[in-house]
Amino acid sequence: MTSFSLSPDTSNRDKSAEFAAAMAAYERGGGRITHGECFTGNPVPPKRRDWIDPETVLKRKARPMTLAQRRALGKATGAL
Repeated sequence: MTSFSLSPDTSNRDKSAEFAAAMAAYERGGGRITHGECFTGNPVPPKRRDWIDPETVLKRKARPMTLAQRRALGKATGAL
């Protein structure tokens, strides 16, 4: 639904004035406003460990049989 009563600029000015008044009231009440770093949207990835747990067993995929190995297996099973 679109409202034609206020243009976006007027609406933004009104909201900005409300926020400025709220910030002034906060500071008058003893609050402190600090400016932090800007959020870039890219979180820092977790750091990788520098060591490998000795309990961990690395599992590697077995290599497929070569043609020569398949032929030798075929001869061995054919001899039975």
